[in-house]
Amino acid sequence: MHLAVYSTIKPGGLHRLRLEGGVDQVYSSILSVSDYLLEATSLGVKVRRGELAATHMGFGKLLAKALREAYRWNPKHVYPDYIVPSMVYAFAIAYSEPESIISDYGKVKRGLELVLYSRNWREIKSFIDSLRSVHREDMYQHLTMTGYTGLGAIRGEASFHDIFSTLASKWPGYRSLDLREGISRYVKKLLEYYHEYNDANNALIKLYIDLVIPRMPEWARRELEEAVSEGLMLTKEGSKKLFNIDLKLRREGVGFEEYTAFLGVVAGLAVYEGFRP
Repeated sequence: MHLAVYSTIKPGGLHRLRLEGGVDQVYSSILSVSDYLLEATSLGVKVRRGELAATHMGFGKLLAKALREAYRWNPKHVYPDYIVPSMVYAFAIAYSEPESIISDYGKVKRGLELVLYSRNWREIKSFIDSLRSVHREDMYQHLTMTGYTGLGAIRGEASFHDIFSTLASKWPGYRSLDLREGISRYVKKLLEYYHEYNDANNALIKLYIDLVIPRMPEWARRELEEAVSEGLMLTKEGSKKLFNIDLKLRREGVGFEEYTAFLGVVAGLAVYEGFRP
């Protein structure tokens, strides 16, 4: 995840040269849940070995504990869209033991399904309630407006997949858990850029551009295409172009920080394919 957060310069996004700061808060929030990532991994191993039933692993409560720990570390802001996908994938990978995320995505998907298709309302409610307790009322209210805190959910009509898909409409990090999204294709694309540039930083910037360019102002699209043609951060000209685009976007109040969470999940999965800083 740190590769995606610190990679620079991502115009309009989070990166280590961002003048307004904020990067350290994101990274400390992720570091704060390291023990819970290990616990999610342990759950995956136990379910795979048959030592624990998937229906009784308490994943929603584990997510809630992790978010509250992140809040203790950094009460100013908690980032569930970073933390939740990381924990779900930690479980899925430990459960499926893939040799490759790309070629064995079917295995990983089966691990994801054990969490995502759970309709245990107590577990789902634990996660939803934790959003409010760590002062992410924005996410809690978004679920409330779409009906996932009401009677329909209590009757077992909602799954984690429904909850995360609803949140993904505003926080792209949750898109990494949408089984229809096919995250392995993004992993494959990142690796293609990695081999093209022979540089992890540039590869992440290029994938970030792919993700956000449809939402960019027309002037930024043109200048980003120029930055790509000039080699991005591998050349002085490309670096200067990215820096100037970033400054101009911020002056106009345009930002895409929310896409870094999705980028981080893709980068984390790409590590299994040989992606290295």
